[in-house]
Amino acid sequence: MKNKNKPREFCETLRQAEARWQIPRSELSRAKAAGCLGFRGGRLYKTEIVEWLAANPRPAGEGQVENIRVEKVRKQVEKLSLEIDTQRGKLVSRETAKQFFGEVMADIFSILAKHLGREVFNIVSRDLKTAIGSRGECTGL
Repeated sequence: MKNKNKPREFCETLRQAEARWQIPRSELSRAKAAGCLGFRGGRLYKTEIVEWLAANPRPAGEGQVENIRVEKVRKQVEKLSLEIDTQRGKLVSRETAKQFFGEVMADIFSILAKHLGREVFNIVSRDLKTAIGSRGECTGL
């Protein structure tokens, strides 16, 4: 569901978009020439342009400098895509995920304590804590 109260992020010129979003003007021009829907009414709309660039990456060039430039654009588009997904609520912060995981684990231990005998509970909880602890910090979040 779209948030109608939040204004869409846009720029008025290629130069402004290049400076604000760190996307080279050549990439913005390429998207415009190819008919990207992010160019409407004299404005450049971030979400549509980033989605188009992610779906239509520039092929690698023949020179090392060109390949570095292409990779830099790809990384910037990836970063902007993550920002957009976060704004849309598709991603959550690491802290939110850790808090949720902690609450779920506390609930699991409460349920186990309620339904298992003390000796079995101690064995299961020790094994669970070892398994969770052996994985260290959640790096995927």
